[in-house]
Amino acid sequence: MAFERLIGEMKQVGIVSLYFMICFALVLMLKKLFLAEYAVEFYGVSAAVVGAIVAGKVVVVLDHTKVGNRYDRTYAVWMGALYKTLVYTAVTFLVVVAEKVFHAWRETGQPVESLYYVWGHRDRNVMLATVMCIGLAFAGYNLFSAIDRRLGEGTLRQVVFGRAAVYGTQNLA
Repeated sequence: MAFERLIGEMKQVGIVSLYFMICFALVLMLKKLFLAEYAVEFYGVSAAVVGAIVAGKVVVVLDHTKVGNRYDRTYAVWMGALYKTLVYTAVTFLVVVAEKVFHAWRETGQPVESLYYVWGHRDRNVMLATVMCIGLAFAGYNLFSAIDRRLGEGTLRQVVFGRAAVYGTQNLA
């Protein structure tokens, strides 16, 4: 019983992490293409993979909390998805800034000055662009999962990824 539950959770986190891995890979490709214009080499595949796994697990956990489900049943689908996206994106912004501050703290040795260093000397446009791209990935996930929950768990997934013959005589193709 516990083993089946563990397998089910691993599948759920795996599917969500795969979605974020695809989104983060697209962000990495865009970043690499933009930096190639300036002949700057950039490698961040491992960060994208770890970030996708962490994002997948965090999203699955938050989806089971009151913060994640606050507007799911009482408001329109888009409103619940927008709320979740804003909350998840705000948390992402804090995590990205905290990561940069931590690295700057190691360089400067001063915790307060490291925050000023990050905001003043690091490229805040890159940080904000990264957070915006991750926010768009959250928006896609939250909208898809909210519609799927409203239609009945797995229904939208079956419509999107299933074959048209399953849905009767209508031709959905």
